[in-house]
This record gives sequence, C-alpha cells and structure tokens, in this order.
Amino acid sequence: MKLNILVGLFVILAPFLCISQTYTQYFDGADTTWSSLIIEIDTSAANVWQIGPPQKNIFNSASTLPNALVTDTVSGYPDNNVSSFCFNIDPEWFDWGILALQWTQKLDMDLRNDGGIIEFWSNVDDTWQNAFDNPYVYNFYGFDEANQDTILNGANAFTGTDTTWKDIWLCFETSWLSYEDTLKFRFTMMSDSIDNHKEGWMIDNMLAHLTIQHTVNEEKQDEYMKVGPNPTTGRVEINTRKIEEFHVIEKIELINVEGKVVQEWGVSPTKFYIDIADHPNGIYILQIKTNIQSETFKIVLDR
Repeated sequence: MKLNILVGLFVILAPFLCISQTYTQYFDGADTTWSSLIIEIDTSAANVWQIGPPQKNIFNSASTLPNALVTDTVSGYPDNNVSSFCFNIDPEWFDWGILALQWTQKLDMDLRNDGGIIEFWSNVDDTWQNAFDNPYVYNFYGFDEANQDTILNGANAFTGTDTTWKDIWLCFETSWLSYEDTLKFRFTMMSDSIDNHKEGWMIDNMLAHLTIQHTVNEEKQDEYMKVGPNPTTGRVEINTRKIEEFHVIEKIELINVEGKVVQEWGVSPTKFYIDIADHPNGIYILQIKTNIQSETFKIVLDR
C-alpha cells in the first residue's frame, strides 16, 4: 500500500521535479557533471577569457570564491580584440516553460566603444542573434540600463563600468523549440583600436533552469491574446495569456486591405513582437493562429 502511494506521488510530481532541475557553472572545478553548463573557451592565442582567481584593481574577487570567468585574470583587455566563449542548452533537458539563464557580472569597459555582446543560436533559423531587444527573448534584465548601448561596430552590448555584482536574467519561452533543436549561447568581448586600460568583463555563478511561472511579476491578462500599440509606427507586441497547457504561435499573417498576405511569420513564442515598418501606411489585418485558437486584429500603421 505504501509503495503504491509512493509510486503514485512520484508519477504526479515527476514533471515538477524535472522543472526544478538546475544546471550550474561556478568555475571552481566541480561543474563537469551531467548537470553542469559546460563552457567552451576559444583556444586561439588572441582570446583573453580565463578561469581563475581575479587579481586586478576592480576585479579583485570572484562572486563565489575562488574562481570566476574573466577577460584575463591579471591584466586589462587589449585593443583590437575579439574574445568569445560558448555553451549549449539542449531542449531534452526540459519540457515547455520559461528557460531562465542567470549569472552574476561586473563590467569595466570603454563606454560605447568596447562592449560585451550576448548572442544565441537555434536550429530554427540557423543564425546567431543578438539577445538585446530580440523578439524571441522573453525577458532580459538585472543590469543597469546605463550599461547597455550600441557600440562602435553597431552591436547592442553591455558597455561602460559597473563595479557592483549584478544578478542578470536572460529568459526564453521554450514553446517554439523542439526536442531536436539546440540552443547555443555566445558571449563575446570586443574592443576598438584604443587601449584605455580597462579591466573588461567578469562573470560568475551561471545557472540554467526551467520555471512554469516567470520570475518577474506579470499582470493577469483576461483576454487570450492582446496586441498593441494600435496605431503603431511599426512594432507590434503580441502577448497571449499564460495558461497551464502547452501552447505556441503557429503562424502570423499580415494582410493588406486587398486581402493579400504581405508578410508572415512561422512558429513563434507566445510573447513576441513583429515589425511592419517597411510597409506603406494604412490599415492591415493581423491574423494570429496558435494551437489553441486563431484571432484577427485590425492594425493601423502610421509612421
């Protein structure tokens, strides 16, 4: 009888136990098991990322002793340098929900000239995408807005100086990924031709885990689907209500007054945005189909 009850409880709780699994990388030598984020540092001679005890003026201690991941543990980063590290997250790790990637960091870079770029890649479109202001990113927060800007090469990046450990969250809704897909991340430190003797980028305590409810409080949405602003100058936010069952946007179509589909999008997260600024001003129909239901909205483009 007791055994049957225990088996029953395991069956009920198993999905939630999987959801609570956390994958870690503290850079202290023990994070090499099946539940670790495995960091791959470019082995070229020009790459300045190192794991070890930071021994600089600002970067003088790891968040969790003894080691951190630093753009050189002893010296500042050089000019005309591009240095990267990568890691993968396989969807077989998780079911559907919100994938939260966390880490702590400090910054010391030449403001708007040098920067730290974060990109992600998936099998869905096979291209590296900047994580800042990206429609596939559910949320990206924890940093001071003064430390996020466009650097000289045109990339959106971390930049400037922040000597306080910040807890950064980069979150993805996983509904648009399949079990055959892989989500890759690339962190790149990039500098220009002037050496300002800055210390660079220091990272520690990386975590990845799945949650059903997002960590940021969100307003309850009564409508199944909401779009806006309307009228718009180009960008249209799409938000579907959070529900317990799996759902995903399967197709989005932008239709002009003549009934012609002028732009379309495939499988997308249920929190997403589109940009229609390349089309002429006027009235459009936005048709959005999820695996739950379809809805149609009249959108006015007025740039």
